[in-house]
Amino acid sequence: MFCAKKGQIESGQLPPCEDSLMQHTLRANYQAAIWRRSLENLPDVPAPSAGHGWELDDGGSLKIRWMAGLPAPDVVLNLISCTCRRTCRPSDCSCILNGLKCTVVCKLQGCSNMVQDDAIVAQDANDSDGDSDD
Repeated sequence: MFCAKKGQIESGQLPPCEDSLMQHTLRANYQAAIWRRSLENLPDVPAPSAGHGWELDDGGSLKIRWMAGLPAPDVVLNLISCTCRRTCRPSDCSCILNGLKCTVVCKLQGCSNMVQDDAIVAQDANDSDGDSDD
């Protein structure tokens, strides 16, 4: 991100994280296990959604589980910013496209996708509850 021109970077330019590599490895291993059992009459095949890199959606269809955790640490996610001028629209706003809230780093301040101050205060209060050194 530090080498990006004018501080702008698309999420597709970032390398995949370790978590997405792990999910891909689980899917590849599952597929290899299916092929290995392909000549058996009644193979004992575990469900692909049982920790093998896939999950079931609301309709019961299989979908790829891209990541089990966050795509990046919170510090890096807070550096992502959009360059919206009038409104943040889902088709144009890089924050919305990445499933994030706009931050103070974004060009447009006060949009409908901004992080609310109440949410930040509540998060800080929850973080400080467990910080006692008793």
